[in-house]
Amino acid sequence: MRVLQVNAGDIVGVRFNNYGIKDLLAERGVDSRHLVWNRLSDDPAVGKIFDYPGSRRLNDAVSRLERDLSIHSTLQLHSFALPLQKVFREADLVHYHIVHDGYFSLMAMPLLSRLKPTVWTWHDPWPMTGHCIYPLECERWKTGCGACPALDLVFPMKRDRTALQFRQKRWIIPSSKLEVVLASRFMMDMARQSPIARDLRLTHIPFGIDLGRFKPGPSEAARRRLGIFEGRTVIGVRAFEGSPYKGFEYFVEALEKLNTEKPLAIVTTHAKGGLNKFIGQHQIIELGWVNDDQTMLDTYMAADFFVMPSLAEAFGMMAIEAMACGKPVIVFEGTSLPEVAFTPEVGIAVPMRDSEALAGAISRLIDDGAEVAVRGERGRRVAVEHYDARLFARRLAELYARVSARKPASQPITGAAA
Repeated sequence: MRVLQVNAGDIVGVRFNNYGIKDLLAERGVDSRHLVWNRLSDDPAVGKIFDYPGSRRLNDAVSRLERDLSIHSTLQLHSFALPLQKVFREADLVHYHIVHDGYFSLMAMPLLSRLKPTVWTWHDPWPMTGHCIYPLECERWKTGCGACPALDLVFPMKRDRTALQFRQKRWIIPSSKLEVVLASRFMMDMARQSPIARDLRLTHIPFGIDLGRFKPGPSEAARRRLGIFEGRTVIGVRAFEGSPYKGFEYFVEALEKLNTEKPLAIVTTHAKGGLNKFIGQHQIIELGWVNDDQTMLDTYMAADFFVMPSLAEAFGMMAIEAMACGKPVIVFEGTSLPEVAFTPEVGIAVPMRDSEALAGAISRLIDDGAEVAVRGERGRRVAVEHYDARLFARRLAELYARVSARKPASQPITGAAA
């Protein structure tokens, strides 16, 4: 079976866009090709989508116009030309991923989904909202948006056109012939409550990781490579200072409230500078954006446990990577993370935005190495049972076979059920 994967990028997002498992899909008879807007690899299986002279400049102009009009993923009319690309015509099925990064028009989805059997993974709730990728505590996505309380959230609007965009999605998405894949039951529950999504075909398939790479290993060697002082309790955390979704400010507040005399080392990824106030009190190792696989693995290996205080997550890949490496995870309630981290048996969940409770959970694991070890062992077992990349590939291959058996509406149906 030939499957075309459509996404914003190839290398960026490799853990989510099926590029990282193309060899595993091939083992199951799926020849997976990719069309992406931002191509970074030289892999012949990856091509550029809408690659014609001036396409980038034109798309930039269209994106500026959309921002001025307070609309999004609407005016990229080259999306209707996707069937002209040979790899689309040769595909038995098309799997869409991130299509709301400003290069694709949602208006084209009804047509495209009738030309080829279609799967669309929703990596965040954007398809169910009037503009934002995560609605946080707002529930207007259940009733049609409008009167938006947070127009500054991604994707920001100058004027409130959230009700208009919601109506467009409510027409476009149910009019498309597709199967939606959601990685968490949290997202499944959102979809079932959504006026846009509740009547769609929905399939729950958790993401998977390479358990041969993400596995328990020698923590002392990793700590030496990262320069961690001996005898430290090591906390891993993702630093996203200023993000409305990642909750890093609550981790900072929790550190301020910690009541411990044990020396700590805090290892952060993604950004730097957010923990400057703690220099001298704790050892602070800020790695910034990490592209090196070994360094990323070292952050998990070196940590005693991992804190992921996100206020919004549709899945939480770093949580399962930490668990696969035998590390417990502390999260907030109210996102997909308690489910993904199998709280309370493996992970620990505390009330949303409660830095006092977060500090208490951190102190508890600092003081109880036996609990850390038990939860870490459970986390590895859960990862092996639920988050193996081979299991992920098998489930996708089974989905592709099932969806491709339903012929697209624009073609005659002979024998297979519609």
